Amino acid sequence: MGLAAWVLAALTACGGGGGGSPDSPSQTGSGGMAALPGVLQVRVTDAQGTPVPGVQVKASAGGYTDVSGSTDSQGLALIAVPWRDTPATVTVSGSAVQTQVLPTPWKASQINDLAVTLTRLTQPAAGVLASRSGLAAVVGDAGRSLSFEVEVVVVDAQGDSLSDLTAERFSLLACTPDASTGSQDCLRGAGSDTAYAAAAPDALSTVAGQAAQPHAAALLMDQSSSILGSDPTGARLYSAKSFFAALGGQDQVRLAAFAAGSGTLLPTQPLTVYPGRVTAAEPRALHATLDGLSAQVGGQTPLYAAIDALRAQMLLDTAVPAGMARSIIAFTDGADTQCRSSTECATMRQATIAAAQASQVRLFTIGLSKNVDVEALSSLAVQTGGAMLYAETAEQLIPLYGSLGRLLSLSLPTYRLRFTAQAGTAGAFAPGQVLMGTLQIDARGQPVRVPFVVSVP
Repeated sequence: MGLAAWVLAALTACGGGGGGSPDSPSQTGSGGMAALPGVLQVRVTDAQGTPVPGVQVKASAGGYTDVSGSTDSQGLALIAVPWRDTPATVTVSGSAVQTQVLPTPWKASQINDLAVTLTRLTQPAAGVLASRSGLAAVVGDAGRSLSFEVEVVVVDAQGDSLSDLTAERFSLLACTPDASTGSQDCLRGAGSDTAYAAAAPDALSTVAGQAAQPHAAALLMDQSSSILGSDPTGARLYSAKSFFAALGGQDQVRLAAFAAGSGTLLPTQPLTVYPGRVTAAEPRALHATLDGLSAQVGGQTPLYAAIDALRAQMLLDTAVPAGMARSIIAFTDGADTQCRSSTECATMRQATIAAAQASQVRLFTIGLSKNVDVEALSSLAVQTGGAMLYAETAEQLIPLYGSLGRLLSLSLPTYRLRFTAQAGTAGAFAPGQVLMGTLQIDARGQPVRVPFVVSVP
């Protein structure tokens, strides 16, 4: 049913003859006459004007049964409210947004409009990049220990760098294999998985940010169907606007999205590159296009194919000045769905990395949720000179995206940490293996966890 027909039906429906909910006094008025319903039309946006989908809207009034609905991809909720004229309260709530409770007047037999601007919630976040010291991991104590370096960027809830943290704020979390999953949780590439103990840093140093250099980037957004679960209120779209707003004077960004297979709603598969580009002079140039992605969610996750296709297009972009650094920022909440085995995935991933290295295109990855392929996102980023940013929840996306511009130009301060992972048996660590690790960071009283990988040379 179309919107106009839905509203007409809501306004002309009557509750006479017991047609309404038996526990709702709102269905009948005095003298047994049924009260005609009205329609509550709620438009929900955030501070940047982005429609907020997937939030719950509940209308309440004393003595009446609550009625509720949720916003669609355009941030619109329509709710038939079978009440007489009475003051009402509307509660709007959802993932990664601040709940609002608003009083609203109510008139039966008409459309009652309410515009709501929600505040996005944010949390500190972190990311990992390859240590620029050049020191490789070292196996010791007959294979019982592995010493390695990792470089970390930490930002507060506003996206500002936290550059005054001490070593006591960082720790390597212990890892214990989960026998029920059959996967290698702690150490991959070995005959059997191996547990290792928690550890404090052996050393910590800070790396000052470099002078910012202009860059050309392409923001690649995962539009597969799982996004509806991991980011129901579109925090990734709002966050992208934060990235655009922080661009430097000569920076430029293209926007692309990827998905493939049944249910895909993008114009072209596996990659859609949208016309136009964002600059410091035109930071809002692609806002409308970003907002439109709310209605284009569906399909699967062809991560490697999308990166390859986007990289090829970037190299043909004559609007990018010669010598300007080029980067792809790939956002996803899952793993590549086009490779059919771990071996095939590794082969495809390495081909993508090799092509990016040859083209001098750095890959930055942003993983949302615990379902991301940490090994894949880390390898793509670290081996091409980029960084992997990680958000357990959508609240961490906004500060991560807000710091992206400085991270792309390596002008963001980082921490260089050295750890020693200790296993209980000789020969646990050996060349060719991959340590799967997680850092715990105390970001001024707020815990942040960021996964990473270390290759054993």
